Amino acid sequence: MEPRFLFPHRFKLIGWILAIPSIILGLFVLFDDLHFDFLTFKIPFKYLFADEFLSSNDKGNTFSVFNFTDEIATIGTIVGLLFIAFSKLKLEDEYVSKIRLESLQWAIYFNFVALILATIFIHGMTYFNVVIYNIFTPLIFFIVRFYYILLVKPRFDEK
Repeated sequence: MEPRFLFPHRFKLIGWILAIPSIILGLFVLFDDLHFDFLTFKIPFKYLFADEFLSSNDKGNTFSVFNFTDEIATIGTIVGLLFIAFSKLKLEDEYVSKIRLESLQWAIYFNFVALILATIFIHGMTYFNVVIYNIFTPLIFFIVRFYYILLVKPRFDEK
């Protein structure tokens, strides 16, 4: 059966090249408040969802200030993880399709059990961090389980 909706195999390498630096950048943004100045832009109107709601220059004009460092990290991580997770393998057969489907289902179940537990036990602004991590965890859980079942588990079964 021909797998549909999968990226070509070469996208897996592109995914790793995107994901690793983006994850590192995202961790620096999250824990060290890193922002690159060349990614800061001012727009000449009030934008409700800006970090700094209103700024004004000496002429009294109102503008919003944006820094896109965290957006670059988030988008790079998501696209990289999608490429890693949903790129074809060199040999894509029914077994791989079955493992892919089971891993996706397992990742969604596991993710939402973890989210329910976090909702019960974590409160306040710390819960906001949980929601941020929850953007990436389904893909990470899927990738870990898919490649564990596909590559690591058969080695244990042989012994």
